[in-house]
Amino acid sequence: MQSLNRDNRHKDKKDWIRGIILVIAWILIISLAKDLWQVKRGFSRIEEAKSRLIIEEEKNQMLKDKLEMVMTEEYKEKIIREQLNMQKIDEVVAVLPKGNMLGTKEAGEEQKEEENWEKWWAIVR
Repeated sequence: MQSLNRDNRHKDKKDWIRGIILVIAWILIISLAKDLWQVKRGFSRIEEAKSRLIIEEEKNQMLKDKLEMVMTEEYKEKIIREQLNMQKIDEVVAVLPKGNMLGTKEAGEEQKEEENWEKWWAIVR
């Protein structure tokens, strides 16, 4: 009987060791799976960062080109003439009214054909 009791204790001890090994194995497997998932997410973040870098490099190049254009003398002269309404010495600037030069009539008025001499007479008067 003592022999049976000793075998049962030995068997119980083996079962406990196997159970502990199994739990440790599962913990290691789960930990490894989590680590692999994080590595995969890291690679996707790297790819996303590379695509953003390419976009930002394109924007940077466009800004450099624009800066190069703005620094030219022709562009500075254009801005001086158009926005500041300045001119060179001994240069005459003609300011024309915006819109149609013929003097369009209101939509409600009828437009009748005037003779050429009548148009001139209206200008000379």
